[in-house]
Amino acid sequence: MATETHKFQVGMFVIASSIIAVAGLIWLGASRYFEKTEPFVTYFNESVQGLDVGAAVKFRGVTAGRVAAIRIAPDNELIEVRMEIDPDVAQAIRRDPTVRATLELSGITGLRYVEIDRRQGDALNQSPTLSFAPPAEVIPSARSSFKAIQAALSDVYDRFMQVDYKGISDDARRALQAATTLLNDERIDAVLTNLKATTQAAQQVVKNLENMTAGVRLAPAVNNATQATAEARQLFTDLTKGKTGQELVRAIVQLNALVQSTQQAVLTMQYTLERLDRTAVNLQGLTDQLRTQPSRLLFSPPPPERQEEP
Repeated sequence: MATETHKFQVGMFVIASSIIAVAGLIWLGASRYFEKTEPFVTYFNESVQGLDVGAAVKFRGVTAGRVAAIRIAPDNELIEVRMEIDPDVAQAIRRDPTVRATLELSGITGLRYVEIDRRQGDALNQSPTLSFAPPAEVIPSARSSFKAIQAALSDVYDRFMQVDYKGISDDARRALQAATTLLNDERIDAVLTNLKATTQAAQQVVKNLENMTAGVRLAPAVNNATQATAEARQLFTDLTKGKTGQELVRAIVQLNALVQSTQQAVLTMQYTLERLDRTAVNLQGLTDQLRTQPSRLLFSPPPPERQEEP
């Protein structure tokens, strides 16, 4: 009798547990039908591998809904992802025109979820254009991070392959050969010697020009001319005021001194102009030689060394 009672209790426990388990499963499965959500849809122009029905839909990292369906769009090009989103989040999405839906990886499992977040820059213009009427309110999409990295790597690879490496290698080889030939040329020593001699000759020309212009003293001549002009002006003023005979004699003496000063100034200026003329002639001769025979600048023999006078 006790054995039968024990069996009955065990049976009732198993039946009750089964009923509770089935009821729990039914409740969990049916609870989503009692949730208040709003339908949205987005379209991706890339593979959605790893995204399954029931995957999470997150708004800025917070779970806000789930993926309700995944199918090919009516244009047979895009992938249509239908979502059910919490009404409060739906209002936030409608108020912000910069939100975009992207596919993101969930850890290292390879599974994906839909991330809705604010975007900026080029991401705002990456949503595909629809040629059909969508079944629900559309959330524009943007390329996923993986797709963006893949596109960037593809662009880098294309640019890398466009580089003419063979041409660069050939040019470098020819440049090295030309440099080797030039360095092995026997005339390189002569060129360097002529270049040194040319530098010394140029330094000597500069010294000669400095010596030729060292004696030019334009400042005294200008000062004398200025003084003579002032004295002439003063003399004219005195004469116009009707001075006495002594003053007239003094004026004549001053005039004589003025004439002498003027003559001295003229001589000084004449000497200066002559030296400047000789300098210009020498420079013109040097310029003509370089114009007619430019090779003399590098290949002319060095000037003879000066012998110091005893």
